[in-house]
Amino acid sequence: MATVNDMFDSVTKEQSFYREDAKSTKGSKFAPYTKGEYFGHITEVDSKILDVKGGQYRARLFTYTVTVADENATNEFFYEDISGKMIKTDGKPYIGKTFKGKLWRFLEPSKEDTFESNTSGNKGYLRFCETIGVECPTEVRTIDGSEIEVQILPALSPEAMLGQPVTAFVDKGREFTNKNGNKTFFWDCKFCKKWEGGNMKDVSSSGSGIPF
Repeated sequence: MATVNDMFDSVTKEQSFYREDAKSTKGSKFAPYTKGEYFGHITEVDSKILDVKGGQYRARLFTYTVTVADENATNEFFYEDISGKMIKTDGKPYIGKTFKGKLWRFLEPSKEDTFESNTSGNKGYLRFCETIGVECPTEVRTIDGSEIEVQILPALSPEAMLGQPVTAFVDKGREFTNKNGNKTFFWDCKFCKKWEGGNMKDVSSSGSGIPF
């Protein structure tokens, strides 16, 4: 007479095993997000033009996504556990995770525009261009009747940003109240630095949503 186990096995044809000495096939442990520098690639980009400070300035806001790369496994991070103890981990648990970043490019007004220039606000944009290897040539321009040396900031295209290797500096974002009324936050890419030795990644620009 067939046992219950025999009947289930004949129907499902499934097998399961347990080995005490077997390791997880996932290859990585869990670790909560934490502040630090992560190796990654820019995998998504979007942008739109916005009026800033009630129309005092006008800027193109880039929103980009950094996906943590396999090479991040060699990095070290520290996070605080529930007891308040600082725990050290390697970068494996973060591989494949994503962080959002923002980049502002303040625009120069034409004679017909009413908004003001904000060249000092482009410091982060200049650094980002340098990070991904985009040249910003120096030229002399006449501004308010005076000849001034300035750096020309190019209009970045999705092709120039997608797949770029970067070191993303990640920290807590601005706190907000979620739909349940609880205070929370996202972990954001605050800025990018050069990833020395990092290689470009092939990323499709389809669906990037950038209106250039």
